Amino acid sequence: MAFSGRSRDFLKVLIAGSLFQIPTFGFYRFWMITKLRRHLWANTQIEGESFEYTGTAKELLIGFLIALAVLGPIYIAYFILTFMAEERYAFASVPLILIMYVLAHFGSYRARKYRASRTLFRGIRFWMKGSGWAYAGRAILWDIATVLTLGLALPWAMASLEGYRMRHTYFGNVQGGFAGTGWSLFKHGWWLWVLGLIALIVGSALTVLTSPIGMMFFPHWIVALEGLKFLGPLVLVVAGIGLLPLAMAIFTRWHIDGLRFAEVSIASKLRLRTFYGLFFKLISSSIGFTIAFAVLSGITAAVAGVFLQDSIAGLQGGEMNATTLSIGILFAVAYLVFLLGFGVLQRYFLGRGLWAAVVTTTAVSNLRSIDAVVAAGQPAGVLGEGLADALDFNVGI
Repeated sequence: MAFSGRSRDFLKVLIAGSLFQIPTFGFYRFWMITKLRRHLWANTQIEGESFEYTGTAKELLIGFLIALAVLGPIYIAYFILTFMAEERYAFASVPLILIMYVLAHFGSYRARKYRASRTLFRGIRFWMKGSGWAYAGRAILWDIATVLTLGLALPWAMASLEGYRMRHTYFGNVQGGFAGTGWSLFKHGWWLWVLGLIALIVGSALTVLTSPIGMMFFPHWIVALEGLKFLGPLVLVVAGIGLLPLAMAIFTRWHIDGLRFAEVSIASKLRLRTFYGLFFKLISSSIGFTIAFAVLSGITAAVAGVFLQDSIAGLQGGEMNATTLSIGILFAVAYLVFLLGFGVLQRYFLGRGLWAAVVTTTAVSNLRSIDAVVAAGQPAGVLGEGLADALDFNVGI
C-alpha cells in the first residue's frame, strides 16, 4: 500500500475548516470532515489504485439533526425526572448515563456502516449488514466481563467485537472476516496489563494515603504525606503516557494482521517507535502552541491595556457599549481559537499522521483473488454518524 497525500494540503483544509467553525457556530465541521476523508481516501492506494469516499457534508448534517431529534426527548425526560426527584438527583442521572452508554455502542457500529458504504475501491462499494442493537448488547456484555476481570478479558472482547464487525462487512459480494484471536493479542500484551494494573494500584494507593482520609489514619506521617500529594496522580499520568503508545502499537498490528476478505490477507510492519514519535510530536507541539498563544495573548493584552484602558475598565464593571462588546467578542474568539488549535494538532498527528504511517507499513496479498467481485449493497443510513457527533464520542476520522 502507499499514501501520496501531502501533509500541507491536509493541514490547510484542517486549519481553514477549524476557523470557519467559529462564524458558523460549529456547523462547518461537516464540510471539513468530508474534505479530510476525501483527502485520506483518495491518496490511499493499493497497487496504484485509490479508494474513493462518496459521503457528503449534507448527509452528516442530516444525520446530526436526526440524532438531535432522537436525543431531544431523552434530555427533556431527564430534566423532568431530575426536577421531580430533586432530592435524589444523583440517582436520577443514572438512567440518562445508561441510555447514552448504550447509544454510544449502537452509534459506533452504525457510524462504521455509514463510512463503509461510502467507501469505494475499483468502483465497488464496501457495505455492512448486522444490527447496531445486537452489537451494542454484545459490547455491553464484554464491557461487564472486562470490568469484572480488571481488564483481563479485554483481548477476547476486542477479538469478538471485531469478528462480529468484519463478518458483517462486505466488499461487493465478498464477505470479510477476522483471523485475530483474543489469545494472540493477550500473548503480545499481557505484560502491559500487568504494568498497568501495578501502576493503577500504586497510583490509587498513594492518592488515598495523601488524602484527608489517609492522613486521618496516619497522623504521625502528615508532614511526609503532604509532600507526596502529587505523586499518586504523577504515577498514573506517567504510566498512561508511557503505556498508551505501546498498547496502541500492539493492538493496531494485531488488528491489521487479522483482516481478511476471502483470500485477501493483510500484514502490518508498523513499528513501536512510530507511535512514540507521533505522541511526542503531539505533546511537544501542544506545549509549543500553548506557549506561543500565551505570549501572543500577553502582548495583545498589554497593547490593549495601553490604548483601550477605559473600555476594559468598563467591561470589568459590567458596562456595555460597542467597544466593550467588541472586546468581549474578541476574547471569546481567542478562547475558541485556543481550543480549536488542540483539535487541529490532534487530527494532524493522530489522524493524518497515524493514517499515513499505517498505510505505508501495510502489505496486501492475493488481491487478484477478488478480481471477479460483483457490486452489491446499498448506502447505509446517517443516524450513526449523527449520534457520534451529537454524543461527541470518538470513532475516528
